[in-house]
Amino acid sequence: MVSEISIALFPVLTFAFFIVLFLTAFTIFILIFWIWAMVDCLASKLDVPNKLFWFAIILFFNFLGAIVYLIVAKNKKVVVVKSKKAKKRLYRSRRDRIIAGVCGGLGDYFDVDPTLIRIVWVLITVFGVGSGFLAYLICWIIIPDEK
Repeated sequence: MVSEISIALFPVLTFAFFIVLFLTAFTIFILIFWIWAMVDCLASKLDVPNKLFWFAIILFFNFLGAIVYLIVAKNKKVVVVKSKKAKKRLYRSRRDRIIAGVCGGLGDYFDVDPTLIRIVWVLITVFGVGSGFLAYLICWIIIPDEK
């Protein structure tokens, strides 16, 4: 009787095993592609505002953002982010700094209150399962300090 039940369950368990195996492999592929897109964006020859724009797209929309980056930015159809002033540069703020001055610098650059940027950044970190933290560290590294 036990052997009849186990024989009947064998195809079901085999199918479940292959579904779990497929989903695990697919998840690993998506994670590797997402990380590649972030690294490629930061290593590209784009200027800093465009890097931040594409990095935010990849970060917010995860796998879909990476696909959009691959299609648009890699085909040289780069979206140009222009500032109001020609010589405006992005720096980490020394005046409005809580941790590293990234949000203060973004606030100065985009003429937005840094508190709003901090709130959005916390929301990205919470709902993005920590990806905002990774983005903050990367911005801390690539954005130069204000002189």
